[in-house]
Amino acid sequence: MWGLDQLWPELFLLGGAALALWKRSSVPLFVLLYGLSVAAQPVTASRLFVLSPEAKFFLLLVAISTALAWLVHPLPLTAAWASLLQVGAYGLLVRSTHLAFTWGLMESAALAGYFFVIAASESPQRWAAALRYFIWNVLGTGLLFLGLAVRLVEGHTLGGYPLAAGGPLADALLSWGWAVKVGFIPWHFWLIGVYRVLPLAWAAWYAVVPKGALLLNFLVLLPSLGEGVQPGFLYVLAGVSLLGGYAAAWRAQGLPEMLFWASFSQVGYMGLILAPGAQENGWNFWLVYGAASFLSFLYVERPWRGRLGDAVGLLLLSNLAGLPPVLGFWVKLALFESAFRYLGVWVKVFLIGAALLATIAGFAVYGRLLWRLWQAPPTEVVLGRRLLYAFGAGGLLVLGLGGLRGL
Repeated sequence: MWGLDQLWPELFLLGGAALALWKRSSVPLFVLLYGLSVAAQPVTASRLFVLSPEAKFFLLLVAISTALAWLVHPLPLTAAWASLLQVGAYGLLVRSTHLAFTWGLMESAALAGYFFVIAASESPQRWAAALRYFIWNVLGTGLLFLGLAVRLVEGHTLGGYPLAAGGPLADALLSWGWAVKVGFIPWHFWLIGVYRVLPLAWAAWYAVVPKGALLLNFLVLLPSLGEGVQPGFLYVLAGVSLLGGYAAAWRAQGLPEMLFWASFSQVGYMGLILAPGAQENGWNFWLVYGAASFLSFLYVERPWRGRLGDAVGLLLLSNLAGLPPVLGFWVKLALFESAFRYLGVWVKVFLIGAALLATIAGFAVYGRLLWRLWQAPPTEVVLGRRLLYAFGAGGLLVLGLGGLRGL
């Protein structure tokens, strides 16, 4: 009755964990099988979770990005186990329809992340970064559980997504705790410290997968119509993140760090759809930007130079900047359309103004990043990476031209 019979794809993660003891090179295959098996499942609903089409695409993205990160940078045994625990926790989280189940999965992922940072990194700063990561997650957990307690005192239940609005205190605590978990609190130094100590492929994974799972789960909280959880001050945090992330990216010295700071601004755009009725555009935005961001991190680590390679890099960064006709332009345009349709007047003026300024700042940041890539000496890029870059950039362009044709 709980729908546990629908969790058979998780067996592939158990298989990957077993193989990590003997033949770790086979683990990426089992992760991919997990993603494909989830994507092949029919849309189902149970008392604990619902498997929506958007969740299928996201979990397929998680599986592919995990396998690619593993192939680029293989993990030690302890880190391998921790990464598989995280994949399983986020895979269930994005399907969760029960508040208590949701927060339990958040904690499972956070604890696995703590051990992962220590095991996967060789930096002397890994212990400090992992400890900050753990402390901030504990703080977010405390706020979330306070919010749950207040909801129970007020007579609300913990199940049954989407959630109707509770009292102001309960909604504020839930929103605040969720904001801490997703790294939505400026200036994010506690989270970027994790990025700095991890190998770049896995740092990119952290910049895409956890934030994506938490953001998409929050969208499930919101009803398609009517009054849902009141995000309140999250709108202010979104505006600050939109502008502050790009400001920090402009000042960053390293190319990957520019992308890490810019990724916080991409999260800030989600403030445009934190209203009932706008969830679909939020799903589409993060699915496109999550996949493109991960690919862009790999490109920045090992850029493909030359006439064709430079064109591929231009397409990848143009997608992040939201330039037409690449697909990123259309999903960002849909966010603005949602904001005009669903947000209140003062929120609309504040957030859309911040988003427009952030879009201009994004043009400058990604243009500077591309110029620095083209000024750097060329590096050796294997054929497999070239094909990956070309396939990703070509797909973004073809899908974007499809949107232009539809218009």
